[in-house]
Amino acid sequence: MIRKQDYFKLGAFIIVGTTILVAVIIILGAGKFFKTTYTIETYFNESVNGLDVGSPVKLRGVNIGRVVDIDFVLNTYPGASQEERRYVYVKCEIEPDIFGEINKEKFSEAVREEVAYGLRVRPTSLGLTGQLFLNLTYDSDDNTPLLPVDWIPINNYVPSVPSTMGRIEATVTAISKTLSGISQEDLGGIIKDIKSITGAIDDFIKAEGGKEAGQKVLSILEETRMILARTNQILADPSTTRIIPQAAQAIAGINRIVTESGDEAVEAVRETRGAMASFRTASDVLAKTLTDPRMDKAMSEIAPALENIGSAARDMAAAVSKIHALANRLNALTASEEANLHAILEDTRVILENIKDISIEAKRYPSGMIFGGPPNQAKPETD
Repeated sequence: MIRKQDYFKLGAFIIVGTTILVAVIIILGAGKFFKTTYTIETYFNESVNGLDVGSPVKLRGVNIGRVVDIDFVLNTYPGASQEERRYVYVKCEIEPDIFGEINKEKFSEAVREEVAYGLRVRPTSLGLTGQLFLNLTYDSDDNTPLLPVDWIPINNYVPSVPSTMGRIEATVTAISKTLSGISQEDLGGIIKDIKSITGAIDDFIKAEGGKEAGQKVLSILEETRMILARTNQILADPSTTRIIPQAAQAIAGINRIVTESGDEAVEAVRETRGAMASFRTASDVLAKTLTDPRMDKAMSEIAPALENIGSAARDMAAAVSKIHALANRLNALTASEEANLHAILEDTRVILENIKDISIEAKRYPSGMIFGGPPNQAKPETD
């Protein structure tokens, strides 16, 4: 039999346990209420079966957020066109802590810049389970058309690209339409043409010329094999591994020189063009001068003048020879009379010295040159 105290203990236990459970739930869920998140949105014109609220959002495989809403565009943007209303609207929350300290304005600016660089949202399957997640990736195919959007998105907008399965389905559909457009008669004609071409090739190979062509093809293949073997041998040489980086460095150096001296090269090309234009003008003037009839007359008159110059040169050479012979005779005469010339020069020097002494005396005692020696010097009387 249960006593009143047992009821009290059971009630207290239930109350305390419930209180603890609520506290744990509040503590564990409080982070989500106080965590700062930024919102992005995108639209899909295909089935998103397998994508649910809470599905992860990844950037190149790194989890950066989750899906918080999936709906149709018509419920969010009533002004969309009839075609655009069928788009699937997907809203995501991004955790900015992964990107460091960034505020809402910088996040929106960064999203716009990355979208301009090719940031796109692609639905991706999680293996064989069929579950989808949103993968933010950079689409390198610039030919991928984006969905037309006639409204201004409320949140940060990242365009989407078709999923892998969507592209496969589109390709299969296109192939199916192409095959369905080919009639039975077209298939029969194509098969008949293929058989005709195959028969012609078979007849050519069986003919003598075909055998010779086959031998030539085999020889070409053998030569190609030898060339490839030689190429592999050259590439396997250790020196080749050094040559390739050196060639790359040389090309980089040339590229740097061309880049740095671009203005000088342009100026040099401009000057070269000017020089070529001047040379072309000079060539035209020279051509006109050579074709002038007066040039022919002048050339005919130059020939006799050149002959006269040659004759004068020969006469001048003879005169130079005579002058050379005369100089040799003078040198011989000077050598034979060198002693006499020396004596004459010595006497001449003595005469010039005597004349110099006489001129000095004449300056001191001019009367002595006529009346004789100088007067006697008077002596003072002594007491």
